Amino acid sequence: MNSNSRLFFFVITFLFSFLLLIIYVNNYSGFESKKIVNQQRPDEKNYAPRSKEVLQPTSVSLRCPSVNEIFLHDKAWSEIFNVSNHQSKIKPEIIIETIRFMIQEIDELDPKLIEFVKKLIDPPSDKPINLADMKLKDFSQSGQSIYIDELLGKMQNGFVVEAGALDGETFSNSLYFELERNWTGILIEPVPFLYEKILRKNRKMYSINACIARKRPLVAKFKIASSTTLSGRDSEMSDFHQNWVGKDFQYIYVPCFSLNTILKAINIDKVDFFSLDLEGGEWDVLSSLDFKNIDYRTFVIEHNRDKERREKMTNYLIQNNYNLTLTTELDIFFMKKN
Repeated sequence: MNSNSRLFFFVITFLFSFLLLIIYVNNYSGFESKKIVNQQRPDEKNYAPRSKEVLQPTSVSLRCPSVNEIFLHDKAWSEIFNVSNHQSKIKPEIIIETIRFMIQEIDELDPKLIEFVKKLIDPPSDKPINLADMKLKDFSQSGQSIYIDELLGKMQNGFVVEAGALDGETFSNSLYFELERNWTGILIEPVPFLYEKILRKNRKMYSINACIARKRPLVAKFKIASSTTLSGRDSEMSDFHQNWVGKDFQYIYVPCFSLNTILKAINIDKVDFFSLDLEGGEWDVLSSLDFKNIDYRTFVIEHNRDKERREKMTNYLIQNNYNLTLTTELDIFFMKKN
């Protein structure tokens, strides 16, 4: 069964379970037995009285199960919540609530959705930073941070979005700006065990354990390599990354929200640097950005030798008033004109 069919099956299961819950509540909520006192049959005069005993009223209290309990005990949903060891680190309630927003086709800027996402975002740490290598300055894989720093004229106090933040230190494109330029930002990482490492680093940035959706919220199926930190949406991973993952992997289901939703939740409308590394999902995110209401100044986007995808993203950003400033073996760099 492909991912679309499986998602359709889960949605139908959700609706059916919810319908059963409504029927259950209507039929049994507040049920209490009635008093039975010497009930008389229509032709009782032809019968001897059976007993003068009066049955005492009894009360039956039936607790209606919550929607969450229905999901947690449903076999199909149990397979979701127990798909891997990683899944146990994401609360089922978060998955269920995200699915509710998805089914209702809630707008990405709906106030209730914004409030929900706010609760999922961890604030910047006020503790001393805790890195494995305290002496290193540029943590990026191949100098991406230094190049962007030069483009921006070594600007102080900027804001960075790092989508695909790993553990918050390894190959980080944002850490240099935090340490050397006093920037803040938001780190977005879908894999729970990597996200836990981010929190232990005590970064001075917001962070959220989620993935980025195009517009409306959804729950996405991720593939996590067992031997590396490589992960990505199963339906979007490039052939290059699929081959890298190989056959030794686990699945996980992750809540996803648009970047417009996430930035609205922290009241951000200007991004000085957007680092986008989603192992094949970059186009979906890029093509859904709100360039009218959010000012993005620079980009570094991974393309991993995929010429068609690289050209598609390049043409799109050029059409949206950006200059291609550098192309490397793995990444493309852009800066807003003027």
